[in-house]
Amino acid sequence: MKIGIAQLNYMIGDFKGNFERMKSAIEHGIAEQADLLLFSELSFCGYPPRDFLEFKHFIHQCEAVIEKLATVAGDKIAIVVGAPSRNPAKDGKDLYNSAYFIANGKVKFIAHKALLPTYDVFDEYRYFEPNKEFNVVEFKGKKLAITICEDIWDTGEANPLYRINPVAELAKFNPDILLNLSASPFNYKQAEKRIEVVRRNATQFHMPVFYCNCAGAQTELIFDGGSLVVDAEGNVLDEMPYFEECIRFYDVESVMAGKVPKVDVQQDKNPTKLIHDALVCGIQNYFRKLGFKKAILGLSGGVDSALVLVLAVRALGKENVLSVLMPSQFSTSHSVDDSLRLVENLGSPYKIIPIKEVFDAYESVMQPHFENKPFDVTEENLQARIRGNYLMALSNKFGYILLNTTNKSEAAVGYGTLYGDMA
Repeated sequence: MKIGIAQLNYMIGDFKGNFERMKSAIEHGIAEQADLLLFSELSFCGYPPRDFLEFKHFIHQCEAVIEKLATVAGDKIAIVVGAPSRNPAKDGKDLYNSAYFIANGKVKFIAHKALLPTYDVFDEYRYFEPNKEFNVVEFKGKKLAITICEDIWDTGEANPLYRINPVAELAKFNPDILLNLSASPFNYKQAEKRIEVVRRNATQFHMPVFYCNCAGAQTELIFDGGSLVVDAEGNVLDEMPYFEECIRFYDVESVMAGKVPKVDVQQDKNPTKLIHDALVCGIQNYFRKLGFKKAILGLSGGVDSALVLVLAVRALGKENVLSVLMPSQFSTSHSVDDSLRLVENLGSPYKIIPIKEVFDAYESVMQPHFENKPFDVTEENLQARIRGNYLMALSNKFGYILLNTTNKSEAAVGYGTLYGDMA
């Protein structure tokens, strides 16, 4: 048996786009003569759908996509896909977070998520009913245990978060393979934790794990991919790339025998590289998914705005990021010189629009009302506001998206030199 993992980048509510992406993956799987193709958690509708789940037409569209994908797969390939499903019981929440097993063009089995996280960025118990019944599905002579994301994270350590271990419940049916559909958000330590969790499940329950995560940015979350294949001994046989779409196929018998080559299969986990790639991915996906193409920012010669410019250029292309230098009479010469050197090195467009004339006008108008008080932070903030108005005017006139260059320490105390101050 051959299993494929489709690590794709979905968009919440983009049923047409998500369907086309999944249809293409299915056709790829058929061409590769795969028997089963695994997609990620809530892949039909995108993760996290949140309050969209409250709308009946949203659920109807999810169900329509299920039917369309079942037709595409037909009798040529089986698929496991994540989508909300209706709870037939009157009690409890109206929906489950589910994984549909589709074979021969029909839904043969539906597995529901048991562990619904409510910590950190998660709020799943608000929308879904937790699963309380467990079973496996047989396919091609193998018993498949199908789980969804959090279901594999409660591995029985001291002070567990949940009262039940879904994999332990499924292990009672003696499954041959553990499948997991995930939407696991990025943080720079998550990849190592993810591998450890998957390895622990594999060794504890003595079966290989096929783990499918999504990739790309959605709302305020970034998903890093890094889908995994781990054998029953806990060896990582493959780890897919981070922050990009990827489809790969594996011979199950070879995986079960631990014979898949495992040389240089793990991705680079250097924290600086991961954070850089996550930021580029986030910027790129934000613009693409909202239909924007061009960005504008104030370039000061300082580190904050320089870093934002470099990230934006790498995400959007040098021709799509406009830098605006806005020197005043208080600006140091290096602030302009350093900014010019940066944009010339990057090959990106720029404008120089001095603010002295407007600042002098502000000062002249306000001087009688300042009661001869000395120059202080008031005038410094006037400079920032003038620059912000320049940038917002250009953004409104030409349709640029304004990039904020305020650093994290400023944001933490509720302050920012609006859209890039010039030192």
